[in-house]
Amino acid sequence: MYFSNHLLYILSVEKWGQKDLIAEEDFSIDELVRKMKKPEIGAIVSYLGMVRDEDSEIKGMEIRISEGEAGEELENLKRKALDKFDIEAVEIVHREGSLKVGDNITLVLVGAKHRKEAFRACEYLIDVLKTTKAIRRRELRQK
Repeated sequence: MYFSNHLLYILSVEKWGQKDLIAEEDFSIDELVRKMKKPEIGAIVSYLGMVRDEDSEIKGMEIRISEGEAGEELENLKRKALDKFDIEAVEIVHREGSLKVGDNITLVLVGAKHRKEAFRACEYLIDVLKTTKAIRRRELRQK
């Protein structure tokens, strides 16, 4: 498993005891999807955010996370999504540290009985996650 040695924070939340992970190392998307699969789930929607260089000047990104605040915010975000949408499971993984262009930053997985609710919930989670104050992102530009 990719993240076994570098977990900074683990928070158990929700219907099947899914976990939010804040990790320095990359994560296994396949492993997280496999863990989410249940007979009640008919769709799993995923969002993978990566470091991008849209103007050939970005060499990476520095991400700092306030662990206590981030855990509380992620827990509240997941609970709101589970209350607001007809979904069964949510998994959020966020990287911390210095990342290069092309590295994975965040993964949001939403499991639901039907795809429409999973897509809507995933979009909601992404939009709110980008405004989370406990996660600070800074682009690293080439000089």
